[in-house]
Amino acid sequence: MKRNRITFLIAELILVAIAGIFINRIFREDNPQKRVAVILPDSGNTRWEGLVNGLKQSAQVNNIHLIICNTDEIVSADDEKELIDEQLENDVDAFIICPAPGTDTKDMLTSLQAEKETFVLITEDAYMADDTESTGFVTIKPDNYQIGYTLGRQIIKNDTDKSAGKKIGVIVGRAETEASVSRVKGLTDALAGYNCEFAWTYNQNSGKDTCKAVDSLEAVDYIAAMDTEALDTLGENAENGYYKGAEIYGVGTSMKSIALLDYNKIKCLVVPDGYSIGYESVNEIAKKLGRPLYTLKSHEEAIRVIYKDDLFSEETERFLYSYE
Repeated sequence: MKRNRITFLIAELILVAIAGIFINRIFREDNPQKRVAVILPDSGNTRWEGLVNGLKQSAQVNNIHLIICNTDEIVSADDEKELIDEQLENDVDAFIICPAPGTDTKDMLTSLQAEKETFVLITEDAYMADDTESTGFVTIKPDNYQIGYTLGRQIIKNDTDKSAGKKIGVIVGRAETEASVSRVKGLTDALAGYNCEFAWTYNQNSGKDTCKAVDSLEAVDYIAAMDTEALDTLGENAENGYYKGAEIYGVGTSMKSIALLDYNKIKCLVVPDGYSIGYESVNEIAKKLGRPLYTLKSHEEAIRVIYKDDLFSEETERFLYSYE
């Protein structure tokens, strides 16, 4: 008799659990999905592969309708504001934004914040002329200073004569961005105290011929390519990790970057965890949309140093799986 009662209670608990699952699904289906617009410069670029995968998988888990805006290069705050206004007319609930270059972007985003619009910034903060100040915006990004610093330390690590008398050329992405400024500062600090010379710094913009630009500049011993597009272009034209006699170290966020490392076209890669940036940005937005009193939080995502010999380690393969 006692056994029958226990069996009955277990059956009742199972039925209650099943009913709860069905009720949750019913209410979830009745509630329209929240709409979140993602604004990335040149959104179809391969540099965003891991990040977009993270965005999409997190959106699926959080029942978010994701709108990845079809964009070309975004060169100013006005360009970005136009995209934001278009999506506001489409009644989106929140934004995930890679900030446009220039000092005007902070003012534009401050106005958006004053209008009580929900947004997070990804990959970098808005640019500030004084890099010691913070915008205060919620950001989901890597430590861009640490990216540059780590790249510099790898150059030193592999240079047996400690960069004595060596020349370094630096390629960064869009001018007047937090990522570009912070990465150059990190690289410079990492190499401070060593007898090396920064021969030139070149800002890579989408559509420019990187190889032609580098060929016109002074010959160097190392190229620190902190823009994925520039890195991939140089790597395609490199031999045994060198371009025109310069050893290539770079920041890569595309599968092409990984392939070029595997083919010995690049010496060393520093890779931000784009997948986690995308995933966590949607997570934060979903929490805010689900609980209006929730305070959005910034996240600093990991970076990883990868050499060719690391590519088939279990840890690296697990990391690179997010790009597929």
